[in-house]
Amino acid sequence: MSCPLPATPGALTLRQIEVFHAVMLTGSLSEAGRMLSVTQPAVSRLLASAENRLRYRLFERVKGRLHPTPEARRLFAEAEEIFGRVSRFNELAGALGAGAAGAVSLVSSPSFSEWLIPHAIQKFRERHPDTPIRYRPLAFDALLPHLLLGQADFGIASMPPPVNANIVSEEIGQGWLGCAVPRGHPLTKRSHVRAEDLQGHLLIGYGADTPFGRLASRFLHSGPVPVQPQIEIRSTPEALALVRQGVGVALIESFGYHPNFRKDFILLPTEPALGHAIHLLHPASSPLSSTTKRFATVIKALIRQAQQGAAY
Repeated sequence: MSCPLPATPGALTLRQIEVFHAVMLTGSLSEAGRMLSVTQPAVSRLLASAENRLRYRLFERVKGRLHPTPEARRLFAEAEEIFGRVSRFNELAGALGAGAAGAVSLVSSPSFSEWLIPHAIQKFRERHPDTPIRYRPLAFDALLPHLLLGQADFGIASMPPPVNANIVSEEIGQGWLGCAVPRGHPLTKRSHVRAEDLQGHLLIGYGADTPFGRLASRFLHSGPVPVQPQIEIRSTPEALALVRQGVGVALIESFGYHPNFRKDFILLPTEPALGHAIHLLHPASSPLSSTTKRFATVIKALIRQAQQGAAY
């Protein structure tokens, strides 16, 4: 380490800092080499090149042993911080890959807040109890801006985004609208409901500017006389609250209904059927993380089970 020092100092490479750190920890070139899985001559060359760049000595050799200079002792504190952060980085990277760290932030149409998303959260937390989750049900016109502003990782919606919305859309299943009928209501005797069957019964319906409002409109106009809702709501949870109260009947999203709800009301299919696609949305600029993909897999599995008629 007697090479002439350059006239102008330079910055060290990460590899040179790593060698310096290893020598400080072990106090020996040979031990530092074993720690880094390189030869002693390679450690010596990297240390010499580091001193040449810095224009001062890091170690003095006294009776065959390396002794850190005052400059080296000050630099060691900084190196410890660097490698501490590297260690934390690797721990986090490994944990993220295993789904044991990070967080999941999602939004959904309100119709999925009754049981689909809560059930998915329960299933996911059984496997990943330390993963924080942030969930918010939002109307579709608020859901897309929420995603585009980076306020959620992904969303589950009952309709696709507009073309060129900078949103990636994946169809992950099919849902349908059914007619929720309170217990004891005359329509509970039917196996399915047609538009004309709703005549004379109080109907709870969606606003015409909502996705389900547009879907339901085709059904409500399919009979001899169009059916008009007497009470207008914006989402399935609001409709369910009114049906449970016995106010009337309502067309609701199938994933807003769970068999446990039978004590309050039943869900009858419509004729013709009112099917719609379920979409997983995320910003085109933000691919899903490993943890978020695991959560999305749970949602897809629940939708698939429901479509196959499996127990929820």
